[in-house]
Amino acid sequence: MRRADRILAITHLAPDGDAIGSTLAFAHALRGMGKVVTIASQDRPHSRFDYLAGVKDFKQSPTGNFDLIVSIDSSDLQRLGTAFMPAQHGNLNMVVFDHHITNTQFGTVNVVDPQAASSAEIILKLIHRLNAPITPDIAVALLTGIITDTLAFRTSNTTPSTLAAAMELMNAGASLTDITRNALVLRPLDQIKFLGAGIAAAEATPEGIVYTRLTRKLRAAAGNTDDRGDAGLVGTLITANEAKIAAAFVELADGSVEVGFRAAPGYDVSQVALEFGGGGHPAAAGCTLPGPMRDVVNRVLTRLKQEIRERG
Repeated sequence: MRRADRILAITHLAPDGDAIGSTLAFAHALRGMGKVVTIASQDRPHSRFDYLAGVKDFKQSPTGNFDLIVSIDSSDLQRLGTAFMPAQHGNLNMVVFDHHITNTQFGTVNVVDPQAASSAEIILKLIHRLNAPITPDIAVALLTGIITDTLAFRTSNTTPSTLAAAMELMNAGASLTDITRNALVLRPLDQIKFLGAGIAAAEATPEGIVYTRLTRKLRAAAGNTDDRGDAGLVGTLITANEAKIAAAFVELADGSVEVGFRAAPGYDVSQVALEFGGGGHPAAAGCTLPGPMRDVVNRVLTRLKQEIRERG
């Protein structure tokens, strides 16, 4: 990275707060060292992250001459989507920064730490290694990544190192209160209606799977204009007393189905997601499968029931 002059930093499709914040922090730090950094994602960041400096700089189809590719918070090459173009980028060295246990080590150099609660923690360590300053913009971006991936320090992978990183970033100018409110609490009314419709449609299996189907028709009826995503629904479903595993099936415009998983302690949805071409963490993972919805639900529920049986 020190030798590179023109860097393309790509994060995964449908980027979450950790993907967005980590990529922005990386770009801010490397630009401060005189590098030209282009940031990219197949899908635009959600408007809830508009408070982050530079968030409008994300390109969906990056163009230019680059001498290094950096992948941030993506567990495999396919998760980079169309922002990674093999014809233009395939012959370049790639550095991968990630914390997903399902990472396929697809880079020339892979910096993967499954013990980290977020990729933001890894990028913070990188910035320290580069002896770059933690500016307020970097601090806000990285704390956004930590807060969103730990659900404000409520997930089981939150460690003392996570809390120490958050404290450092707060001391550097990031507001824990403002970021939590913007990234996790506030949401438009149409999203709340969509969330409510998904909760009303939820079902449970005898094995302990709580799931719901979010069809395009249901999204339209709620007036929700998002292209994808479950409005945080799967994180709500896993709070049901009956839930060992929760799943949200989201129908996309092209007919494919995005599946989000959450697992109670003792269960692992990362390997299930990996088998279906996705990835993630033991407690939170996801994948996207070709439709129709009915077939995807049947396939995935069958595999989740097997996971529950194997775990006892």
